[in-house]
Amino acid sequence: MVTKEFTLHPFTDIGVSSQLRVTGEISRTTDFLYLRYCVSGNRKLIVWPSREPEQHRCDNLWETTCFECFIQPEGSDRYLEVNLSPNGCWNMYRFNGYRMRMKAEPALQAMSTELCQEDGAIVLRASFPLDGLVVVEESLRTGISCVLEHPDGTKSYWALQHPAGEPDFHHHDSFLLTL
Repeated sequence: MVTKEFTLHPFTDIGVSSQLRVTGEISRTTDFLYLRYCVSGNRKLIVWPSREPEQHRCDNLWETTCFECFIQPEGSDRYLEVNLSPNGCWNMYRFNGYRMRMKAEPALQAMSTELCQEDGAIVLRASFPLDGLVVVEESLRTGISCVLEHPDGTKSYWALQHPAGEPDFHHHDSFLLTL
């Protein structure tokens, strides 16, 4: 298993960034991807969507607190976007190129997610099979990010790196972790 740890950085400081920390890890086996996001600090500064009774696919998860992962086969323009809500909802989209032809990825029918508290932090775990999504032998470039909604309605945008003049999680220069 290949595992990479990460720390996300806010795009701009809107007054809450110094009170929060977003870290985690991404792991890959031959046929599975595992994500772990850990939010520590003053969690009251974040709007946490209520947990759904069942995990299911939903659109527009990025409109509130949402954890994201971008997966791009090395040397390809195509990539996948994974959206994970703390409420158990999820989605995966396929793009043919930079923000081109977004469509829900039909090869993935279910995703396992878990939300819990560990050592005073909120932890979101997710895993899904890579079969049908990428060629097993391909190296994958990944970008990790999240949107955190705050009680006053503002949002902060967190990523490994912010290479553009505005928050842009799709920017390929932010796909920094290779698995």
